[in-house]
Amino acid sequence: MYKRQLLHDPDLLLLDEPASGLDPRARIEMRELLKELQRLGKTIIISSHILHELAQLCTRIGIIEQGKMMAEGPLDEIFRQLKLLRVVHVQIVNQSDAMIAAIAKLPGVAGVEPQADRLAIQLREGEVTVEDLHAAIFGLGAKMRMFQAEALDMETAFMKLTEGKTA
Repeated sequence: MYKRQLLHDPDLLLLDEPASGLDPRARIEMRELLKELQRLGKTIIISSHILHELAQLCTRIGIIEQGKMMAEGPLDEIFRQLKLLRVVHVQIVNQSDAMIAAIAKLPGVAGVEPQADRLAIQLREGEVTVEDLHAAIFGLGAKMRMFQAEALDMETAFMKLTEGKTA
């Protein structure tokens, strides 16, 4: 059994896989403790392969492959640099070919893919917000039953930045 403790009040914490070996409750407690330490002004550097947890905790991300910094900065900035597309799923009651064509021409829209019961709209990060897309589609006269943006994730950024090489 492993025990983790803070013995004093450090200004900087260097953590390597801090959630390794923890059960779900302990992982949540660790995450809340780190958020509180961050709120208190502590600098925390975390090395981890659990990318979705890092995205919840970190204000800045660094992705390293073979000792080389592949990307560094706030996560949203990394997404913009990589030109990652966010997918927004929309169900439109009064959908028509003309409306789909009009949506495809909206600023920031990279593509519109009709699916069985919805449209999958590819949105370029940084060019238009999800909220502005919603307003623009509504402005076209669409009656929307569903509007759901997929979250961008660190795994997508990591896979785009790295080639899977080992040292």
